[in-house]
Amino acid sequence: MKQVYPDMYCWSVFNEDRQIDFNGHLWVREEGNVLFDPVPMIESDLAQLERLGGAAWIVLTNRDHEREAGAFRERTGARVIAPEADAGTLGVSVDRAVGEGEILPGLRAVPLEHGKSPGEIALYWPEREVILAGDLVVGAPVGRLSLLADEKLDDAPAAALECRKLLALEFDAILVGDGHSLVTGAREQLLRCLEARTDIHINHIHADEVPWVPGLDRNGYRWDTKELDRLVGARRLGYELVRLPPGQSTWPFHLHHFGEEMFLVLEGECTLRSDRGSWTVRAGSCIACPPGPSGTHKFTNESAADCVLLALGENIHHDVYEYPDSDKVGIAATDRFYRRGDYVGYWEGESE
Repeated sequence: MKQVYPDMYCWSVFNEDRQIDFNGHLWVREEGNVLFDPVPMIESDLAQLERLGGAAWIVLTNRDHEREAGAFRERTGARVIAPEADAGTLGVSVDRAVGEGEILPGLRAVPLEHGKSPGEIALYWPEREVILAGDLVVGAPVGRLSLLADEKLDDAPAAALECRKLLALEFDAILVGDGHSLVTGAREQLLRCLEARTDIHINHIHADEVPWVPGLDRNGYRWDTKELDRLVGARRLGYELVRLPPGQSTWPFHLHHFGEEMFLVLEGECTLRSDRGSWTVRAGSCIACPPGPSGTHKFTNESAADCVLLALGENIHHDVYEYPDSDKVGIAATDRFYRRGDYVGYWEGESE
């Protein structure tokens, strides 16, 4: 088996008809190893599997990826996890039928309802920002991603749009059941694949199609958001809708040293606090927040009704934030915050 990550392995068989590799994956963990969509193993791989501790679970992403699950179940005693809508069609007995959400600690199932089978799921490791795709996303040609051939899908445009569920996630790598996996740059390749289609326009979405979800949930800072940027292929800009209830604020009073932002009030009214005082802004108001002190801002809803803002800003991973009220500095690249009084000289603590 090939080692993809310190705790993740892959092995393959070549399919002559499709001229592509079919892949199985092994996740090694203290709580019991997990096999994903297992294809046949050669003897040396079987011996390696034994050395690594066998398998406690077998996870199938769809009914067409049952593959050698029965043989591995018999060999290792592993229990089988499969999608709810596909579980009754499998030859192997299923111990757990799953839908959306966490299926093992640190591992989530993401339903792709318009995939090749009704129950197809992708798998997602949030902490490592890795997706394991089933049938719908294919690693071909080498270094790129494509979707399963249209003729194998009941509704190819709907299946393509279903990939928005993946775009909504933070990920950089996609491990694939078919083809060659991408351990970096996978998000961009998935976007390019979707943007190449003429039967959908992945860069367009209506805000009503996106549900409100909690943004911040802290006393004084409770509001909902619709994050639109990831769903429509944004690269350099971030944009979201913010629904700000009465009595709540967006973020603490702050400024950006590199990133520029813009806010457009779509509904209601709220109070903008700036470095030049406080101002009432209402539907139609457009507020520029350039880098530096003149862009210092905080929005608070002092009215009796919700206020909805469009927030747009640059995605700059080396940005630096300042919070005048608390005298803090934030570093985007490390996601850490410091008091300005913690300043030390360049050479402090260094040896001669």
